[in-house]
Amino acid sequence: MNSVFVSKSYTQKDIHRENSLLSPLSLKFFPIFPLFFLFFSCTQTDVEDGAGIRSIEMVEVIEENGMIYIPGQSYRRGNEFNPGNGQMYPEESPIHQVEVSSFWIDKYEITNAEFKKFVDETGFITFAEKPLDPTEFPNAPPDQMIPGATVFSPPRKEIDPWATEDAWRWWSYRKGACWRQPEGDGSNIAQRMDHPVVCVNVDDAKAYAKWAGKRLPTEAEWELAARGGLKDKMFCWGNDPKPKGLWMANCFQGRFPAKNSAQDGYLGTAPVGSFPPNGYGLFDMSGNVWEICSDFYHPAYYQSFITDPMPNPQGPNDAITSDELQHFNRYGTCPKPREGTSELTFLYVSKGGSFLCHWDYCLRYRPAARHYAENLSPTNHAGFRCVRDEK
Repeated sequence: MNSVFVSKSYTQKDIHRENSLLSPLSLKFFPIFPLFFLFFSCTQTDVEDGAGIRSIEMVEVIEENGMIYIPGQSYRRGNEFNPGNGQMYPEESPIHQVEVSSFWIDKYEITNAEFKKFVDETGFITFAEKPLDPTEFPNAPPDQMIPGATVFSPPRKEIDPWATEDAWRWWSYRKGACWRQPEGDGSNIAQRMDHPVVCVNVDDAKAYAKWAGKRLPTEAEWELAARGGLKDKMFCWGNDPKPKGLWMANCFQGRFPAKNSAQDGYLGTAPVGSFPPNGYGLFDMSGNVWEICSDFYHPAYYQSFITDPMPNPQGPNDAITSDELQHFNRYGTCPKPREGTSELTFLYVSKGGSFLCHWDYCLRYRPAARHYAENLSPTNHAGFRCVRDEK
């Protein structure tokens, strides 16, 4: 066991090159041991230098079989401040104290290669690969019953995303889209085996996690891990959105949604581990793909949680759908779903942002950011990672 401290200047290409050496597929060139511990310096202190990069102090990182140990602790969850783009995100407030027990979390997002192994061994078929049951959705148009997923489809001309409530101007339901062909018929993952798996829903993720002897993280666990030991910081690496002018996560640059300038090096998903890890040694806790959690989503959950706090929170007891969410956004109240509502329409928490998060439009590649995933609508910008309890 040893400690390593590295200090150097980075360019965007340096970030991609050096972190590619740490990707899961690169490990095939090295001996793999069933158990090993790694100590290195990643946690940032509260001191900034003149260039905006924060100073670094030593922290112990314990890794075992591709998972990182997160010690149990109490931390401040949420955010009440403008992240820098002039927007407020009320679903992240109020800031509150949360107690979480120790757990292990995957160092990387689950990759296509890992998900393929699961499918090859079990014969599992994901939701996006199956047609919808007409008895469950009797009024749905036939073209929406066929297997597929929701895929980002940038418009040909620039539009103002704030001027419309119709996100279908840059999303489309794509026939045949699934984890094997994320953009639909004709696409494939042959050159993307080290990219995160996408076009999966919460049930697909839970099935993989059970097969792997793990589970999905709670929102409280995920945010604790994403903060990487930092307190009250806006991003996983500190408060500076671009230290020394470098993009620290795979997100959207340019004019959303029509023109992605790919200043970070990627138009879509990136190989896992392409950007620097956080203080706990976890990669891609910001950007790349949204990560599905086990909690139901509710925009006012934190407001109710502070009235009845508890350790290891599991999220709201009751689910909502996009209908109730729209009602809440308009009127500030959230009725319960109508009787007979399909569980496929329930919303689950997703965290971390994705390659589509833009500074001006969706600045959610932050640890406190909250969003949701619907079981009925797998997308090509959402995946997951797993956790397991401390033994």
